[in-house]
Amino acid sequence: MDWNKAKTIFIIVFSILNIFLYYMYVNRYNEAQSVPVIGDTDFSTRLKDENITIKNKPAATINVSYISGKIKKFNMLELAQLKNQKLHIGNNDTEIVSKITKPMSLTSLSANNITQFVEKNVYKGRSYRLWKIDKLNKVATFFQVSDNRTIYYNQNAAVKVHWNDANEITNYEQRMFDSLKSFGEKGTLIEPEKAIKAILNKGYLMPNSTITKIELGYSTLVPLTQIQVLAPTWYIHVELPKDKKGIKNEVDYFVNADGTIVDIEHNAKERELQQQ
Repeated sequence: MDWNKAKTIFIIVFSILNIFLYYMYVNRYNEAQSVPVIGDTDFSTRLKDENITIKNKPAATINVSYISGKIKKFNMLELAQLKNQKLHIGNNDTEIVSKITKPMSLTSLSANNITQFVEKNVYKGRSYRLWKIDKLNKVATFFQVSDNRTIYYNQNAAVKVHWNDANEITNYEQRMFDSLKSFGEKGTLIEPEKAIKAILNKGYLMPNSTITKIELGYSTLVPLTQIQVLAPTWYIHVELPKDKKGIKNEVDYFVNADGTIVDIEHNAKERELQQQ
């Protein structure tokens, strides 16, 4: 095989993909900007009338680009510093499966305690951010971050930590991107207010709800085998009013750069099933 020729072809194909994705982004962004939605005054009035509160709204204008990431392949040599663990590298060297030799006791199942475990005992643990603690199933999920922005629901960029009934951490699984780089030109992301309008127009925001988080991260756009393209995505966390039983539920929404609402969690689960 002529490797130089193959490399040249790969670069050309990747460049074409780069141009296509940026063109698609600009078109969708312009379409989102031109779509007639609730006016600013009407939007503010509707939020007030329905008692919908927004906390900690980020800056209105953010320039951001797509990013691409290569799925990391691990080797035992780089994991030598991990102590008190029996390690296995599987899934074509892309996943670490660790069994803790002497289970580590947690004083409490707090975000701080579990985060400290990951930072101290997982390869490049500080590259991950806690997403969810599922006490019922005894698992905590961490997502990888890039430039302090979370990569949402990508199975190749996550750590899952497990514990037993005695609150002792027993094992974990890890996957990550080896390199994350900007992909294409930077573009202006839709304003957070427009992302909120998108879910409001769909009827997803109930009266008396509180939007507690609006953060910028990334979601999977092109799930190729080894290299994946990630799109800028708004994450909106909503606290719903209490139900008849007095329980206050919470829900997450994700809005892409073009204003499209995406079900990232559902899409991620479908991809996992397809790969099994």
